[in-house]
Amino acid sequence: MVNTLADACNMLKNAEFARKKTVVITPASKLLQRILRIFQANAYIGEFERYDDGRQGKFKISLLGKINECKALMRLNYKVSQFEALERRLLPAPGLGLILLTTNEGICTMQEAEEKGIGGMALCYIY
Repeated sequence: MVNTLADACNMLKNAEFARKKTVVITPASKLLQRILRIFQANAYIGEFERYDDGRQGKFKISLLGKINECKALMRLNYKVSQFEALERRLLPAPGLGLILLTTNEGICTMQEAEEKGIGGMALCYIY
């Protein structure tokens, strides 16, 4: 079983460590596109574009040099009461980085889910 989100996170992290300006991630998916939009809104990556290569599609992403760690997680359910422990376990400091969740209202950051009072499945984290 292939985890395309984990592959994309590894490609982002490895390209950052190699000090590349751009990275091409394949295959493209709607889930990955939503996650990249959140990364872009929080200034972890620059502009990205999706283009069709006649197969599964690709994302070309410009990097800003701000990613230290980016990993996909096993999709486990977390309640709002468990968010603080999850943040302490995954992030180096409170408020530094993002944890993305998939909720019944779509993909959002852990802070947004906490404000709405909804739990969800952890997808990935970045700092």
